[in-house]
Amino acid sequence: MTANLIEWSDAFLIGIEELDYEHRSLIDDINELHRELTEHDDKDKIENTLGDILVRMQTHFALEEHVMQANKFPGYNEHKTQHNKLLDEYTGFLVQCKTAPDTGDCQAVKGMLNMWIVEHILTSDKQMSAMVKDVYKV
Repeated sequence: MTANLIEWSDAFLIGIEELDYEHRSLIDDINELHRELTEHDDKDKIENTLGDILVRMQTHFALEEHVMQANKFPGYNEHKTQHNKLLDEYTGFLVQCKTAPDTGDCQAVKGMLNMWIVEHILTSDKQMSAMVKDVYKV
């Protein structure tokens, strides 16, 4: 069996239960994509996983942005810009993987997700949660 690309650890916990759950689910999806690419699963299965990741990111970012707005997080605009940039970059890779499938492109999206998600959780999300979790309300 293929090893995970990203091993979940408590270092990813930001202290907001709903967001922690979604981060873990997103990492599970990225690991699934990694397995599918490593094991050369069929194109449709990989495309479905790529689509699932996009939907999960959109849903997660919407909840995270709601939390920031509800708690008047001062870094909201910058954080939302990071979300938009990640979604734009990911969507570009997704289109490339679907229109001209090349294993290298799909591998690149996996690397981009690994870098973006891990870095975003460990920096931006942790900073945001430190400021809002004491007054958190959805």
